[in-house]
Amino acid sequence: MFCKGNLRGRRIQDVLHGLKHKNVSLLQLRNISVVSKPSIPKRSRTILKSSSLLTGGSVLAIILSLSALDFSGGEIPVKEVMSHNKINDCWIVLNGEVYDVSSFIKKHPGGAGRLLEVAGKDATTKFLQVHSPEVLNKMKSHLLYIGKLKGSFEYTTSEEESKIKEMRSKIPPLERIFSLSDFEVVAKQVLPKSTFAFYATGSSDEFTLRENHYAYSGVFFRPRILQDIDPTEVDCSTTLLGTKVDAPFYISGFAGSKLAHPFGERNLQTAAYDANVMEMVPKQNSYSPEEFYSTVPDDQSQWMQYHFSTPEEILHFRDIVKEAQSRSSVKGIFFNVDLADIGNREKDSRRRAVDVSNTSELNAIVTNRMGHHPKFSWSDVETIVSNTDLPVALKGVQRGEDVVLAAKKGVKAVVLSNHGGRQLDFSRPPLEVLVEAGEMLKEQNLENNIELYLDGGIRRGSDIVKALCLGAKGVGLGRPFLYAMAGYGEEGVEHLITILKEEIKNNMRLLGVSKIEELNESFVDYSNLKFRTPRANDALYDAAYVPLSFPEFR
Repeated sequence: MFCKGNLRGRRIQDVLHGLKHKNVSLLQLRNISVVSKPSIPKRSRTILKSSSLLTGGSVLAIILSLSALDFSGGEIPVKEVMSHNKINDCWIVLNGEVYDVSSFIKKHPGGAGRLLEVAGKDATTKFLQVHSPEVLNKMKSHLLYIGKLKGSFEYTTSEEESKIKEMRSKIPPLERIFSLSDFEVVAKQVLPKSTFAFYATGSSDEFTLRENHYAYSGVFFRPRILQDIDPTEVDCSTTLLGTKVDAPFYISGFAGSKLAHPFGERNLQTAAYDANVMEMVPKQNSYSPEEFYSTVPDDQSQWMQYHFSTPEEILHFRDIVKEAQSRSSVKGIFFNVDLADIGNREKDSRRRAVDVSNTSELNAIVTNRMGHHPKFSWSDVETIVSNTDLPVALKGVQRGEDVVLAAKKGVKAVVLSNHGGRQLDFSRPPLEVLVEAGEMLKEQNLENNIELYLDGGIRRGSDIVKALCLGAKGVGLGRPFLYAMAGYGEEGVEHLITILKEEIKNNMRLLGVSKIEELNESFVDYSNLKFRTPRANDALYDAAYVPLSFPEFR
């Protein structure tokens, strides 16, 4: 509680900030002894802005004036919530509770546009598609609690939702899905445009997004012939950080799985377990850790992915490590190191600018470009490595020198990655960095001290085999699993895994090898990776060429 003596001479902002953390609502204003977490109506805001220093009596007068705005019955009407739908006056509803996010909107790690989509609305469903319930508890200290919602929002089916429902009724059967690109084409038709844009976007002009994939087209095979190999005994199993798995690829960690399917990460976890494929569990899991791991079998193979969002998280890294070590399924912990800022994800921003009415204001605060990530340094890495028995890996390494440094500091693995082309545009494709890193490690006799992984742009089993030949221990895939899940749920994820396994085995037979460990540089010509020779177009050939077709909707 605050009395007049406490209030005298203090900045009104400080008073309100202090009260905010006491979970005081507007509904208590008439008691005068407490003040709200203010999403204060416009006429009252004018008073606050014009007064930086107020006496206790002035504050009391403001409290008395605000008390008249109390809502009968202790609830906030839907109509009132809907009126607060602008950047500087933004309310949302979460689990029946009304919050003012006006001061938080510009700090939102995912960009202001994502909050503006639900300004003045019930955001519960969209929130839980991206975040676990425990994230809300952590966020509450940054939100201003207004009160409980009175009534409910009227729901009407949009034109886009009707179209999606129609397309889902005509979706191609799973047996007509032959490649990972097929999944992407289907997902584009059955996901909201904003969701697909969120998944598909790269940064800026998206050169890196495209080159991640095109890099594989610059590597050609050198198969050997007449090998005494039983085609039925070709085996694509391997070990990843000492864990035996049935495929040299893993499901990468990513946010927003429930945007693709209501069961989200549960689809991935179950399919990965059944196929004995490694799964990287993201920090931004849409399930709480307790809920998610409660159904994970002890003998499943998983990695935990983490990134630090606040300096406090770095200081309390031991809690994170302890959490990872407490899960019997977790075989390693991967820390993102490419998030010094958020990339300029322009495609996503443009899409969201179309969907909101605050376009000019939104552009003014530069959606998706507001980085609030803490400093994370090599000294922090050394400290983490020395405080856990789990293998520590760095995800997002983009140059050979850093791979060498990681090996020297006891890091057991790196993921050569540019965040799927979503961070710094014109970062080199991971396949190029793989060659560079391998050469640098050999120069210092460190090639056996660290395992190399990569992700980004992989769409065929042949892409995976090429990476393995060039020294990768395994590769990660993200978007393809989201697209498979969007169209077909868990069955789609299972089918994707089957497609990749069969393509890998087919490539191995044709190369003349029966086991993953037999693959090496002698099976590929990768000279194009160093020179980036552009492909010459043949107009007549291109005109006559009949491209592969995608599955048709029924």
